[in-house]
Amino acid sequence: MGSTTLHWVRRRAWPLALVTALLIGVGSAGWWATHPDVFDDVGGYGFRSERDSGRTMYFGIVTTSLHDERRDLELRSVRPVVRANTADAELTVYLCEIDPDARFGSVMAQRVPPTKTCSTFEPVTEGTRFLTGKGSPHQQLVLEVRTTRRGVVKVKGAEVSYRDGLRRGTELTGGYLTHRAR
Repeated sequence: MGSTTLHWVRRRAWPLALVTALLIGVGSAGWWATHPDVFDDVGGYGFRSERDSGRTMYFGIVTTSLHDERRDLELRSVRPVVRANTADAELTVYLCEIDPDARFGSVMAQRVPPTKTCSTFEPVTEGTRFLTGKGSPHQQLVLEVRTTRRGVVKVKGAEVSYRDGLRRGTELTGGYLTHRAR
């Protein structure tokens, strides 16, 4: 009786172990494909500004370290995470390709379009290519804030959806922003 039971367990155990290993492998591959990690966590830097209503400000909302691995991402969407917008501001995200001869290596917070820092400056649309990490050219996502009345605009980074080769992901990243329109 003991050897019959042992023989049955051996005969049935290997298919069960194979199915378990396959499920773990498929689950791991699914996790890998849908959970890339390209960007730093949201926060870590921020801007405060004040300007008359009806005026525009530009903020470097998402930048990547020049020490990170080089990635060529296809952006699906970039949505600022708005916590307050009592100034009825229009928010537009742009892709800035940093001019290697520019005086500054990134856009921080400024009142004029960053044409002296950016060799190209175009609105982000679905399919926009975003190069991250080390290498040239260096790119950055810039948020344009155009207020229409007095109030406050608070942004807590951006939700970036992208494709990285076979992988797809959505991450919250970027800096904080508090802009007061007077």
